[in-house]
This record gives sequence, C-alpha cells and structure tokens, in this order.
Amino acid sequence: MKMTLEQVNTICMEMISNAGEGRALVYEAVDAVTAKDYATAAAKLAEAEEHLAEAHRIQFEDLMAPQSNGVELPLSMLLLHAMDLTMVSTSEHDMLKSIVKAHLD
Repeated sequence: MKMTLEQVNTICMEMISNAGEGRALVYEAVDAVTAKDYATAAAKLAEAEEHLAEAHRIQFEDLMAPQSNGVELPLSMLLLHAMDLTMVSTSEHDMLKSIVKAHLD
C-alpha cells in the first residue's frame, strides 16, 4: 500500500500548522522572559506545548506508524519541512522552558 503525495501533503500541512502555532507561542514567551514576566512566559509555553504535542502526534500516528506497518510514503520537501519545523520548535520550547523554570523555582 502507498500513501499518495496529496495525502502526505495534507498531513504535513496540519503538522506545520500546529508546529508553527507552537513556535509562535514560544516566541511570545521569549518576549515575556525579556520583560521578566516569567508567569506569562510559563503560560505561553504551556499553550505552545499543546500545539507541539499535536504536531508530534500527527508525526508519529499519521506518518511514522503507517510507514512502520509497510505503507510507502512519498518523500517531499513539504514532509522535510514539517519534520524540521516540529523538531526545531520543540527544541526551542524545551530550552526556554528550562530557563523559565529556573526563574520560577
């Protein structure tokens, strides 16, 4: 069985949307940290985490699980972008979360 490029692209756009929204919230948290408003930063990071978790769910359940079950996925630049954006957004989130936690503890 093979997933079509259109199916992969639709999944990727949903993943990009969630990762992008999560990343935007991370940058709002950065602004809050700059203003030394760590409580707001923590709230923004919690909200970002919901979007990033959804991006990861999509990545694993809709892309990786089918592939591990033998479904062929066509490779596309959109797929690479979705994976990259999810990874970098999560990394930025995790780094800032550690900084905010250090200030709140």
